[in-house]
Amino acid sequence: MVFCHSDLLHPHLSDFAQVLQQTPISITKPERKTVLINCHVSDPDFHNIFIHWYQMRPNAAPKRIAYMSSRVFLENESDEGKFSIEKDIATSVCTLTVSKVTLQDSGTYYCARWDAQK
Repeated sequence: MVFCHSDLLHPHLSDFAQVLQQTPISITKPERKTVLINCHVSDPDFHNIFIHWYQMRPNAAPKRIAYMSSRVFLENESDEGKFSIEKDIATSVCTLTVSKVTLQDSGTYYCARWDAQK
């Protein structure tokens, strides 16, 4: 069984309140199944902002998996097909999909908002 936990990472604080909320909080799946983690972003400019996804394993620093604004940028080309991200502009939700999970995918996953221009 693969256990994935989602949490929040706040690398950027601005002058107005912004909330990133992930659901579900924890997921346990058999190996080779698919996991979807949603990041709800309360920002009127959702379509323009960058959403980053990080994975953290025990006794290790968070590792960026990928990020997205209008398209997806994977941190490692070898993760093509493993991780994917989609943004739903209508609902302000960014979804991380982890395909064919293995025990190495167990960990805590964080979504983060970051603005390059600030």
